[in-house]
Amino acid sequence: MRKIITAIFTVLTILMLAPYSANAAVKTIDTDIKQRVYAVGQYSNWDGVSTVAQFSDENGELGFAYVSDENLVVVKTKSGKVSKTINLKLKGETFGTIVCDSDGYYYVVTGTANTGDDTEKETIFITKYKSNGKLVKTVGDNGRSSLASYYDKSYNTKTPFSAGTCDAAVNGDHIAVYYGRKMYSGHQSCSAWMIDKNTMETVVPETGSYYKYSNYESHSFGQRVIPYAGGFAFMSEGDCYDRAFTFSMADLKSNKSVEKPVFDFYVKKGTLDAYNMSILNNNFAHIGNISDIGDGKISFVASSVKAMSSKAEKQIENVFIQIFDPSKDLSAKSAYITDGTRTGTAGNNGDQKKTNYGVKWLTSYKTGRIANPQAVADENGNTIVLYERYDSKYKYLGIYRIIVSPDGEVASKAKKVSKTALLNSCETPVYNDGAIYWCGNKYGDSSSKLYIFKLSI
Repeated sequence: MRKIITAIFTVLTILMLAPYSANAAVKTIDTDIKQRVYAVGQYSNWDGVSTVAQFSDENGELGFAYVSDENLVVVKTKSGKVSKTINLKLKGETFGTIVCDSDGYYYVVTGTANTGDDTEKETIFITKYKSNGKLVKTVGDNGRSSLASYYDKSYNTKTPFSAGTCDAAVNGDHIAVYYGRKMYSGHQSCSAWMIDKNTMETVVPETGSYYKYSNYESHSFGQRVIPYAGGFAFMSEGDCYDRAFTFSMADLKSNKSVEKPVFDFYVKKGTLDAYNMSILNNNFAHIGNISDIGDGKISFVASSVKAMSSKAEKQIENVFIQIFDPSKDLSAKSAYITDGTRTGTAGNNGDQKKTNYGVKWLTSYKTGRIANPQAVADENGNTIVLYERYDSKYKYLGIYRIIVSPDGEVASKAKKVSKTALLNSCETPVYNDGAIYWCGNKYGDSSSKLYIFKLSI
């Protein structure tokens, strides 16, 4: 009887693990489009704006867009293959990103740098189009949309998408844009802008609590936003105020807000006092993605050195995940599902004792380099992690995949899924019907051919 029970348990275990044990490999689909994929303005640990923005359309399928002459070419796909192309006229000089709502409307984010000093001038725009490409309306903002009232006009946006990226999300009747920008003060920070997609008007919660939630990080070298609860969840990669990965949330229904560092970065003591920007800018980390994994929980994936001490200066970055409940105190261990405590000295002047909770390291490489950590969540709350790996001589080793369950356990260890595909840096892949899709080039291919990559899970 014991042998029979053991045999049954073994079979059940194999069946439970089967979806994550298959020899999954990336499928490559040629789009017949030539487009070099890279992030404009990306430098060191700073994000940039990808030349090919990717999004989920009204059917959950991968969509992507790129600039050609004065048009924005929007490409729709079905099952990973190109199905339709639409040309949109751009408003603004610089393309930021694009999102699509459940009705098939497109919302295109663009920016125009102000060469003058008029702080009231609108420099960032959202343009709404029908599914057939017909223009509906354009609205602009000057960068005050997420600033508390005590910030003066020098904090408005002078140059959008500077030393950061541009990300956007749709949640019900609302659109959120989160981007890096240069201010009139000469400094860099992030800014969040939320609008009602029906009226195309800026959204400010009735209670005024929004002004306590300024969503201001400086410097902010990477920004991510996703739909969450009755509003949006944000993540910023900062080097000073705060010197951390900082999570924030704006719930437009309940008017609740959160803004809290969840992962701190080491810096040499006295760096801010000495105003040594070259040292301060290096936070030994790169932002990845945040995902809503259900049941109110958020997963966050990024790369960083492991130490919060002078050892950080000699370590290489590895991939980690944090899973937490934003309704709880994010400075307390009880808010985190994942295990792992990280302690050390951080703060913008390197003189503050810090403790981070829920830090689960997914890799432990001693040599080489990790690039473009990315992640999406599936319908079961699993977080699928992707990253590029290079050896110590910068030779490309391929894309690796890790799967983490909703309770923070590794369901599938690091596995190489492609030797040639490249990830779309500073973008988020699209998960749809058991597969992950993204756009990119192949490593070593000088033809700049654009491919759709599909990884079945």
